[in-house]
Amino acid sequence: MGLSYIVIPDTNPHVKHMSAYRDPWVKKAKWLTQALIISCTLNVGLLSTFIYLAMSDTNRPLAAQNNTTHSTLKESYDLRMTLSKYSALTLQDLLLRLGNHDHVESGCTRRDLALACLVAFHHFNLERALGGITLQKKEIPYTPPGGDPITLTIFLGLADYQFQAIVHYAKTEKWPFTSKGLFLEIQSTSPSYDPSLLEAFALTPEFHFISLLFSKTGISLKKEYIAALLSHCTWPILTETTDNLRINAEFTPEGRRHFLLRLTGENSKIAAKILIEADQEYCLKYLDNEQVTTLCNLLSDQTPTAFLKQLLESPRGDAIWKTAAAVLYDQAAEDIPTDLNLEETKRRFVELKAPQKSTQPKKTSSKTYTVKSGDSLWKIARDHDTTVKTLHQINDLHSDRLKIGQTLKLP
Repeated sequence: MGLSYIVIPDTNPHVKHMSAYRDPWVKKAKWLTQALIISCTLNVGLLSTFIYLAMSDTNRPLAAQNNTTHSTLKESYDLRMTLSKYSALTLQDLLLRLGNHDHVESGCTRRDLALACLVAFHHFNLERALGGITLQKKEIPYTPPGGDPITLTIFLGLADYQFQAIVHYAKTEKWPFTSKGLFLEIQSTSPSYDPSLLEAFALTPEFHFISLLFSKTGISLKKEYIAALLSHCTWPILTETTDNLRINAEFTPEGRRHFLLRLTGENSKIAAKILIEADQEYCLKYLDNEQVTTLCNLLSDQTPTAFLKQLLESPRGDAIWKTAAAVLYDQAAEDIPTDLNLEETKRRFVELKAPQKSTQPKKTSSKTYTVKSGDSLWKIARDHDTTVKTLHQINDLHSDRLKIGQTLKLP
């Protein structure tokens, strides 16, 4: 017998009304509850994401900074190592590295460093090699192994064809150096200079202005003699003198004497010889005892005898006349007396005869000389065994300037 169900109808109108009334609010409550749950979930997710990002941002700069520091140190290390290696290479070895494009530092390659070492340590004339174009430069402090700190110039942004032009210039030019490079080449060779080197050096501004200083003050010197004179100079003295002459254009005997005195301070025998022969009267009157002693010591037995004899008769003191006496005895190949005294030395080397009065008129000099191209009073006095002062006196000259064809009386 099967079960049967009896459906009892809801006959309570109030209950039916309340059920119908509650249904919409229940649905709304459920919807609000679900929305609240979803909102909380999203907020938690967003908060977690924010915390994660915040922690990531906090740590990231430190990591980036560490990586950057490591990279910078590595690049700096590579730069120093490359420069230390390149600074010791020969000119030819550096030329071979001008084709190396390997990167060393930001914006800098190995061929850039090779070129910087060519210019800094071999005085390569980059301006002439590239035709004097404006170059992009970067200067960095650098201390070569065993050397003094310098400022190294790196030339950036050069194209391949420009590096090829540099190599071509180095291979075709025998002396591809700056003025300083040519000066150092002159210093490192003997006075029998390579003619091409001498010609290249003679074209430098430094040689030109020093040559003018002598020629404009009455002294004509050959290129070889000027080069030999400058080889005893220092580069700072040479550039300073050249700059003063270029700016002030004071080609005067005083400027010439000052330059020669600076070179005697560098132990230049050539400067001492020119100074005494061209300005003997000036040396006797205006140089102090220390400077005169330096001249005599530099020239030794080559000191002009006339200059030494005048030192014996000058009122300079015992130290000077003893120095002059020692050189005179050395020139005469005689031993210096143990009881050396001034009067004895004068009797030996200086004629102390009283001038005899004569009633006859003084004879005038019958010897003359006609000035030629390239002559100077100093050269004429030297060739005729006299002094510039004597020529001034007997010819009534008021300056050292001469004219070609001018006739001079000789003693």
